[in-house]
Amino acid sequence: MARTIHCEPLTEVEYASYGGIISTDVVNDRTVSVNNGTARRTPEVVPTQNLYARAPSQMPARAVLNVSLARPREVQPWNGVTENMGHGAKRVLKVKTLERHRYSTQSFVPMGANIKYLVVVTEEGDTPNMDRLCGFIASDKQGVCYNPGIWHAPMSVIDQPVSFAIVQHINGVPDEDCQFFHLEEELEIVF
Repeated sequence: MARTIHCEPLTEVEYASYGGIISTDVVNDRTVSVNNGTARRTPEVVPTQNLYARAPSQMPARAVLNVSLARPREVQPWNGVTENMGHGAKRVLKVKTLERHRYSTQSFVPMGANIKYLVVVTEEGDTPNMDRLCGFIASDKQGVCYNPGIWHAPMSVIDQPVSFAIVQHINGVPDEDCQFFHLEEELEIVF
């Protein structure tokens, strides 16, 4: 039987143990006015961590900024109910793989308006802790940063393609840059 998790709106408090939220709504004690008062800058909204000194290969890593176009995945009505599939109806996405970036934070910043995407995470460990999975629905005004080692589902966008800017460190050693865990049973993400 598939494991099911229900997504909640992404909030700083609920997501804090997995990483941080990237948003102009996030301010800290170093938020300042810049550009002659026409903008506000909040430094270090999320940490950028490079832990590759701990990696077995000892290969140095470099920061990279990538761009990705994520396409919506196939979703189904929740519990097979097809009537009232309009606004507010529950849907389910099935996931078969989780991944982690053991030696680096990984940040996703959406580029677009009126979009939503799913963030599914569980705590760091040699394997994902399936009993501690959490699911969130993020908006176009929220980017996410995964802490090093946090297991997460691949990017899952809702309804329309979404472009993301992605910031992380890599050293070119595939197993150190990204590790995959293939689930024995599908994970059902309800949103």
